Amino acid sequence: MIDYTYLIFMLPALLFSLWAQARVKSAFAQASRAPAPMTGAQAAQMVMDQGGAVGVDIDRIPGELTDNYDPRDNRIHLSQPVCDAYIMAAVGVAAHEAGHAVQ
Repeated sequence: MIDYTYLIFMLPALLFSLWAQARVKSAFAQASRAPAPMTGAQAAQMVMDQGGAVGVDIDRIPGELTDNYDPRDNRIHLSQPVCDAYIMAAVGVAAHEAGHAVQ
């Protein structure tokens, strides 16, 4: 038996999350065409230095848009395209994750 109440609440949430994911990927692709003066890893380190986050390591991980900050081990995990690329998208994503470390 299908609970239609569940579908009424979950379907809009699912559709919204798919829409949001498509927007993030689109924005990343657009910003990937703009060059930057530093890599994502350099940007993350700069944000942490300026914000006073000490002892936070930066790791390179596989995948695309899998970047995150893990407060349990005090590490920023940057995906390969973000860590090494000289593009504005990489700088933005890395700075965002470094902001979590500063908080």
